[in-house]
Amino acid sequence: MKKTKLSFLLLGALTLAALTLAMPLRAVDAQRTGEGGGGAPLKYPKTKKVDVADTYFGTEVHDPYRWLEDDGSPEVAAWVDAQNKVTYAYLDQIR
Repeated sequence: MKKTKLSFLLLGALTLAALTLAMPLRAVDAQRTGEGGGGAPLKYPKTKKVDVADTYFGTEVHDPYRWLEDDGSPEVAAWVDAQNKVTYAYLDQIR
């Protein structure tokens, strides 16, 4: 009787482990092949680049996405909403 219970317990644990590992792999494969998010490759919103540079200790550092740091900007809020739309559409497909 103990052997049977142990066998079922082990089988259950192995099944759970296999399912846990398989789900994320299917999601990654769907994204790689373009089958996630409605069957087409994901199309992210365009992200503009601006010409911004600072000089730190004699080295010029370009930061074309600095405009995204302005959390209060309506433009940044619209960009975040567009990104969220793509993200949640994809996540809804893999649930």
